[in-house]
Amino acid sequence: MTEGYTSSVMRLCLALLFLWSPPAAGTVSGKVGAPEGAAQKRLRAKLYGGDAVAGRKDADPTLAVVWLEGVAAPAKTESKNAVIRQDGLEFRPRALAITVGSKVDFPNDDDLFHNVFSFSKSNRIELGSYPKGESKSVVFDKKGLVDLRCEVHKHMRAFIHVFDHPYFAVAAADGGYSIPNVPPGKYTLVVWKEFFDPVRRDVEVNADGAKVDVTLSALLDRPADLTVGAACCDAR
Repeated sequence: MTEGYTSSVMRLCLALLFLWSPPAAGTVSGKVGAPEGAAQKRLRAKLYGGDAVAGRKDADPTLAVVWLEGVAAPAKTESKNAVIRQDGLEFRPRALAITVGSKVDFPNDDDLFHNVFSFSKSNRIELGSYPKGESKSVVFDKKGLVDLRCEVHKHMRAFIHVFDHPYFAVAAADGGYSIPNVPPGKYTLVVWKEFFDPVRRDVEVNADGAKVDVTLSALLDRPADLTVGAACCDAR
């Protein structure tokens, strides 16, 4: 009798467990648009107003970084390695998004010395001068926006967004982005791009995901706000 009852209860529990499943996650995707050539035009004016430097290449336009605010961070976030190269007297890429605990390598591909540093309070770094062919690395252990510079070449600049969750993306060259595996719920989508005001949009995510297209319009005379959003930093 007892064995039969126990067996029935176990079968019922297994059946209920099989029938119940957590709400399906969705993908937030869309496109970030801006006036054609606006950011690159601003970039050239800002970085190329001084004397020409031998070996200097055009800077890559900073791609938009997109993330969600209000999503509960998972118990553990996977960290990955990334690379920012010093090439043609520029940082490439100019925008990077990573999770806390990720390591970033900074190889020097130029025929001269570079000195990578940042005074951002969340992640202060000072790599010292090193020549072509050498690389140094940093593990970013705190969330925040890192304003990256070169002490030798003041025009060089890049931005590293360090998140404590995986719900972010760097938009492609055509502006497309995709943030997968987002739990259902209501959140705020934030778009950050150098030389533009940050944009926020309310978004509701379900199993079908959500599509959010954003158009940037306010071209600035300075880099975008360095204290915005979930990647809030204290860069100065």
